[in-house]
Amino acid sequence: MSAKSSDLAKVQEIWDVATQTRRQITALGITKQRFLDPADDSDDSIAEGLMNRVLRITEEAGKISDAVAERFGFDCAAASGVRNRLAHAYGEVDREIIWEVVERDLGPLLEACRAYCDENGVELG
Repeated sequence: MSAKSSDLAKVQEIWDVATQTRRQITALGITKQRFLDPADDSDDSIAEGLMNRVLRITEEAGKISDAVAERFGFDCAAASGVRNRLAHAYGEVDREIIWEVVERDLGPLLEACRAYCDENGVELG
């Protein structure tokens, strides 16, 4: 269940976690190969952390109100599906899918966050 009480709080959480995730992937030099097939315990811990980040992002994105989701392009159903898989798969998560979320879906999600905040006069960090 989302801990955030408003769409704005959810959007800000999505923004914060997604931008931090992208920045750290770059800073740590995490590649698809390192994520899918960790070479050591350090890489495995990083991969687990990334999956946790995606869980946090999809938890909030899946709870955006219908009106905001429709207006700004948040795909709540897809986010909820990924979230449920991460939360309930218990070690059977397909890392390929999670990497695709990180590579393909974070950008549009961040664009939706920015559009929402721009329209509502909110400054993002």
